[in-house]
This record gives sequence, structure tokens and C-alpha cells, in this order.
Amino acid sequence: MLNEVKNAMKILFATHTNRKIGFIIGVFFGVTILTFGFFPTLFALCCGIVGLYIGSRFDEGDDLITKTLDALEEILPERFQRW
Repeated sequence: MLNEVKNAMKILFATHTNRKIGFIIGVFFGVTILTFGFFPTLFALCCGIVGLYIGSRFDEGDDLITKTLDALEEILPERFQRW
């Protein structure tokens, strides 16, 4: 009986993995909304997405610090540029 359940679980986890991952993420998101509220959860999610973006850019070898400083030079007026 136990082996049959194990085999059924292996088959279940071998198929439809994206659905299970989506379900787990949805349940986690729902629990965090119920626990902390919508806007704190949304803020944490946005921070995570920004961190994921920055980390992926560093993994690709981009020099984000230089690009950020160059963008600030174009945006800021000359009196705020100290470098």
C-alpha cells in the first residue's frame, strides 16, 4: 500500500510540475496577503523583482555602477554633479 502511494506521488510530481509550482506560489502569495496585507506584500514582491533584475544583470557581466552614474550625469543638472 505504501509503495503504491509512493509511486502515485512520483508520477504526480513527474507530470504537471508547472501547475504545482504555480499552485504553491499562489498559496504562498495568498497567505502573505492574509498575514501582512496587500500593499506590504506587493512592496516585498516588487523589491524581489528588482533584486532579481539587478542580480541577473550582474551575472551577465554588465557594469551597472558605471551605467547608473552615466545615467545620473545625463539626468541631473550640473550643480548636482559632483564627480
